[in-house]
Amino acid sequence: MMQVIITGATGFIGSRLARLLLNSGYEVLALGRKKWSEVDSKRLCENLKLTYIQLDMKDVSKLAILIKKHGFKIKKNCVFFHFAWGDSSGLSSLNVAGQYENVLYTIESFKVAAAIKCARYIYVGSMEEWFASEYLTLDYKIHNFFNRHVIYALPKKCARDFLKAIAINYDIDLIIATNSHILGPNDTRDSFLKVTMEKLINNEYVEMTSGVQNFDCVNVSDCALAYKIIAQKGKKNAEYHIGSSTPKTLKEYVESMMKFIESKEKRNARVAFGKVSYNDIILDLELFKSSLLQSDTGFKCEESFEDGLNELYLWLKFAILNESD
Repeated sequence: MMQVIITGATGFIGSRLARLLLNSGYEVLALGRKKWSEVDSKRLCENLKLTYIQLDMKDVSKLAILIKKHGFKIKKNCVFFHFAWGDSSGLSSLNVAGQYENVLYTIESFKVAAAIKCARYIYVGSMEEWFASEYLTLDYKIHNFFNRHVIYALPKKCARDFLKAIAINYDIDLIIATNSHILGPNDTRDSFLKVTMEKLINNEYVEMTSGVQNFDCVNVSDCALAYKIIAQKGKKNAEYHIGSSTPKTLKEYVESMMKFIESKEKRNARVAFGKVSYNDIILDLELFKSSLLQSDTGFKCEESFEDGLNELYLWLKFAILNESD
């Protein structure tokens, strides 16, 4: 029986992965900051193969003791997923200290995973790191615009780089995976496509940029499946991107959403492109390619963008959680 440990297991992506793995017969140790009684039952619920431990990442060094206390026995094929990344002020706040604490927690979780004899450690990066990398090469005298998400992205990139620097000293396989924008039901984040869908369902007038920026979106079920396959088939020291393999401009994604809403609601979707200025970096389409993931593991997305829109629509409109494993 395959076995995994997941930090951030009550979050949007972490919980979706946990449900997928449990349905596939995996033994799952889920770690989260909340008390079990406070966990959304649509994200995690009682299961004979599920062990839940309430753990703030600042206490991750105590994990071995807590595992023993809960009677969870680590097997030789155990995979450690690290999704947890928190800040009480919000991920895109200006709380630099709060963000950089996550770097220390990440490094400690890697050391703990090695100490308890996990076979693999999968660090979940962020596509915001790409913006951070681009910002670092700019001449600030010329390009002095500011994106507050970089306060989150720089520590994410820092954690990635530190893991790569120390991995050779530990007997555990390091794999790094980054996913594109994720779309799906039961998402409590203020992600762009989800917020736009909410506004269109409510027949609100949406003003946005011209939408020329390159973008990529993956359904949460496909994202979870990709992480499952990476755990099984991913190669040591690889850095994978989980994407749709068909990135487009943001405008194209929004236009698809408009057509979807118009077909469901039988009215025009009111979106005005170009009403909001955009003076930020435009990422190269090459960044969104998932060719390495496909060649190493054979992974391909199984759901279309329209499938994801339908799942999100059913959730936002009727509170129906419709997901496929």
